[in-house]
Amino acid sequence: MKKFGVYCGRFNPMHTGHGAVVRDMIIQFGIENCMLVIGSCNAGFSLRHFFSYQERRGFIKTAFPEMKVVGLPDYPNDEEWLVALDDLISATGINPAEVIFFGGCEEDILFFYEAGRNCQIINRFDGTTPKISSTEVRDCLIYGRTLEGMIDPTIVNEVQNLFKQKWERFKKL
Repeated sequence: MKKFGVYCGRFNPMHTGHGAVVRDMIIQFGIENCMLVIGSCNAGFSLRHFFSYQERRGFIKTAFPEMKVVGLPDYPNDEEWLVALDDLISATGINPAEVIFFGGCEEDILFFYEAGRNCQIINRFDGTTPKISSTEVRDCLIYGRTLEGMIDPTIVNEVQNLFKQKWERFKKL
C-alpha cells in the first residue's frame, strides 16, 4: 500500500519547526505524496488567527512551491472536522487509510492518535531549530524581537511586512 504524508496545522505563521517536519515528510514520501492542511481557514481576524488563509498559503508555497496545500475550516466538534478532513483527503485522490499524519510534537498528533490514525512525530525541537511556536513568532513580531532562526529566510520579510500592515488595524479592534 502506498503511503501519503499529511501535516495539519494553522501555520499562523509557518515557522522553522513546521519546515523541519515538512522536509522530513518530503524525504520519506516525496513531495508528490505529501499535503499540508491549513486549519482554521475560516477563522476571523484575531491575534491567534492573525494571517489569513491566503497569506498562510502564500508563505507555504514560497517555502515549498510544489507542496499540495488545502484549507479546512473549523467545525462545531472534532468528529465533524475529522469527517470533513477525510472527505478533503479523498477528494484529492488519496485514500485516508493510506495517510500518515505528521506532527512536530506529541500535542500536534494526539488528536489523530486518539482517533486511531497512523501518526508520526518529527521532533521539531531536535537541536537544529529553536524551541518555537507560532505564538512565540507573533510575540517576537509584536515586541520587535529578531526572527532569526524562527522563520524560513524566504518568507521572513513578507511575514514582517504583512504583520506591520495589519498590526495597526488589530490594535484598533
